Amino acid sequence: MKCKLVDVFAKDKLSGNGLTIFYDFDELSSENMQLLTQEMRQFESIFVVKGENGFNARIFTVEEELDFAGHPLIGLAAHLHEEYGQDDTLTWHVKLNTKTVKLKTNKLDHYFEAAMEQGKPEFIKTLSTTDSQVFLDVFNIEQVSNLPLEVISTGLPYLIIPISGGIEQVKIDINNLESLLAKHKAKFAYILDVNTFEGRTWDNFGKVEDIATGSAAGPAGAFLCKHNKVNIQESFVIKQGRFLGRPSEIKVCIDGDKNEFSNVYVSGQVCKVANINFV
Repeated sequence: MKCKLVDVFAKDKLSGNGLTIFYDFDELSSENMQLLTQEMRQFESIFVVKGENGFNARIFTVEEELDFAGHPLIGLAAHLHEEYGQDDTLTWHVKLNTKTVKLKTNKLDHYFEAAMEQGKPEFIKTLSTTDSQVFLDVFNIEQVSNLPLEVISTGLPYLIIPISGGIEQVKIDINNLESLLAKHKAKFAYILDVNTFEGRTWDNFGKVEDIATGSAAGPAGAFLCKHNKVNIQESFVIKQGRFLGRPSEIKVCIDGDKNEFSNVYVSGQVCKVANINFV
């Protein structure tokens, strides 16, 4: 079995969000995929096999399997281009557990650019003032935005928590965040400074902060566009990872019109770090 280490949302090695891509294996159980992900100790790993009509992939964190995630798919697109690509610009289709994602790649000198269509954003819920205050307390938020807290999904439902500053002070103060989010049909929470377009998110125990979260960038971008912080069909950058010493940039663009968003595009740069053979 082989795997490849890449850094996503970065054009230089040892920056951005690291990813392990497992490929060239005969068969792996879900349990073994989980164990291999835990062995690599990165925020997520992705396992890919070539099918008749494209590629099939499964995504794992160290705790569980996810139906969708952003930075693993962006990194996978670069891997597919390196392994199978003949032209400088190519399109790929990757089947996940619940959806098929379209990816585009462009090969440059020492890195790749990859873009992902996340599809139409789903605006699931707007929280009440009372429910919002619970999460503001949980995350130690003092500089509150005048925008509402909303649950939005482009494949993975995030509670978008807008703030107007003080992102360096944010932290999770409880250990049952997952159950609290589930009450509002959210899987994770994403803190978003609506003035600087900087985000932060953690696992639901507050132990591991993510460096760059492509699955959250889509909902965050849809939120910013809905509330007129950015324009439709205007590319903009969401920053993340500064507090981990690996600053990352995630490019987002929302397609559609003011009455309905039709698609969310998330893109970034990918740099290969290493090839690994498992024995």
